[in-house]
Parts: sequence; C-alpha cells; structure tokens
Amino acid sequence: MKKKFIAYFLLTVSLAVSSQFISKNLRTSFDSAPVTYLTSEQDAQISAESQLLANQQIILAESANIKDSSTSDAQDTKPAPALSRGGTGLSKSQAVSSEKSVVKKQNSAAGKSGSTTQTTASSNVQLLDWWKSGQFTFSIGTVAEVKDFYTGKTFMVKRTMGTNHADSEALTKKDTDIIKSIWGGFSWNRRPVILTIGGKRYAASMSAMPHAGLDSAPEYATINNRSEGYGTGQNLDVIKGNGMDGHFDIHFLNSTRHKDGQKDPQHQAALLVAAGK
Repeated sequence: MKKKFIAYFLLTVSLAVSSQFISKNLRTSFDSAPVTYLTSEQDAQISAESQLLANQQIILAESANIKDSSTSDAQDTKPAPALSRGGTGLSKSQAVSSEKSVVKKQNSAAGKSGSTTQTTASSNVQLLDWWKSGQFTFSIGTVAEVKDFYTGKTFMVKRTMGTNHADSEALTKKDTDIIKSIWGGFSWNRRPVILTIGGKRYAASMSAMPHAGLDSAPEYATINNRSEGYGTGQNLDVIKGNGMDGHFDIHFLNSTRHKDGQKDPQHQAALLVAAGK
C-alpha cells in the first residue's frame, strides 16, 4: 500500500512538472509570434490589393517601354530644318507646313510693299526690279544665257556697260548669228526673253540693234561714225570679233532709257510677257 502511494505521488509530481513546462513554452511562443486568424472578408481584401499592385507594376513597366521607344525614335529622327537661328522645335511635316506658311506670308507682304522679286509658279521666272536688284544680279561683266520667249532659241551675252538698263553684247559671232536668225537681222523690235544667271531665270526684254560702237576700233576710244548714227564719241563696243558694231539693250522691270531717263513702254510690256503676266 505504501509503495503504491509513493508511486502515485511520483506520477502526480511528474505530470505537474511536465504540465508547467509545456505551458511555459507555449506562452513564450505566443508572446514572441502571436498568431492572427483572418476573416474571409479580410482575406479577399488582401487578395484584391495584391492584384491591384501587380497591375500597377505592369502599367509602370509598359510606360517605361513606351518612353524608351519614343526616346529612341526621337534620336533616329533628323531635326527639322530651322526657320530661324533658334530652330523650329517642330516635326519634319510641321516644319515643312510652317515653312510654306512663312513663305506665303512673306510673298503677300512683299506684294503689298512693292517687292523687287516675284516668281511665277508656272515657269519659275523671276521678275526683278532693275533699281533694287536687277542691276546687281546682271552686273557689268556678268555672262548670261538668253532664251527667246517665242522661238525657244538660246544664245550667250555679256553685260559690258550701262546704268539705266543693261547694255550688252553677243559673246561670239555664233551668238550674233542666232540673234539675227530670231529678229530677222538687226532690229529695234522688242522681244520678251528669259535670262539665266547662276541657274536662276529672270524676265527681261531685248532689242537687237547694235549701236554706238565699232567692232574694228579699240573699246572706249573716241571715234567718229559710231554705228546706228551715233556720231563721234566713245567706242561703246567691248567684245571684239563677235560680228556686231556696238551693243544692244536689255531691259528689266522699271529700267529706263539712257536718252531721256523714261521707261520704254514696249520693253516693259515685253518683259511682263516673259514673266507670264
């Protein structure tokens, strides 16, 4: 009986000690990492927020790709031609459109202020005011190709002198022969012509009568019996051996005659024909 009591006592003590040890460990574990149980509503909310975050990350990634692509395209695209020192800041198509608009406005403004140059769209022939730009474009010593408006025949001339208009001479004997074939010999008749200088075309009027010089005498020497009844004076014939005595006249818009400083109505009418007016 005594042995049974002792055994029972020892078993009770052992169970008590074990229970306290287990209780202590569980309490420590709970204190360090408490377990929280979620409701079904909380669980659904967390899932939705996670999905939203994932979607936002996808959107951000796509935006970054688009930005990189745009930057690459911008680097590959050549800058639009600048309309000023500061540049345009426009795309190529916008720059072209802007440039056309600027040119249109400039032409409109030039027309109102009496522009020295107008260009016809059909023939790309420019109409130069003699006093503002013509005398400088076809300056003394300049060689030009002349095209007769009606026949299309061409020949070469050189401006050798003149102030109120361009006093010019045929460059060679061959050029003189072409001139005579167009006018039917030497003639004071005014004809519309187109001059090409430096690749650009200009409307003008020309008569084909050489005057005030002799091909056989030195240039600018004082001589008698100058061609076409001009009498005594400086020999206004510079190019020698070209088959003509003296020089002929080429007129531009608003140019005038040397004898009286007045516009020649026939020359002015002819050059407008050359300009397509």
